[in-house]
Amino acid sequence: MSEVGCDIVEYLKEFHTSEGKAVKARELCVLFNVHEKQLRNIVSDLRQNGEAICSSTYGYWYSRDPDDISTTLSRLVGQVDNMQKVIAGLNRILQEVQDEKKEN
Repeated sequence: MSEVGCDIVEYLKEFHTSEGKAVKARELCVLFNVHEKQLRNIVSDLRQNGEAICSSTYGYWYSRDPDDISTTLSRLVGQVDNMQKVIAGLNRILQEVQDEKKEN
């Protein structure tokens, strides 16, 4: 875990422990001097390493509440499902384009 990652976890644990106390990504970016893409990568790494960082449209927070974690999981699964549909659509388009190219 990176130093910034450790700092973010400690900050969330201390100040943002429920959805009602969530912190927006842009605020975290300013506080920790990172870009939004970097923040998403850091949060992803933290989650992969077992940190219970939850999120919603309200922002990020640290939670040990099973309901919070389940809700975040459901949201992430929905994003994965949508991405799989996008990938399937692009694969169909790619196949069509490749078939057209072979015909010409």
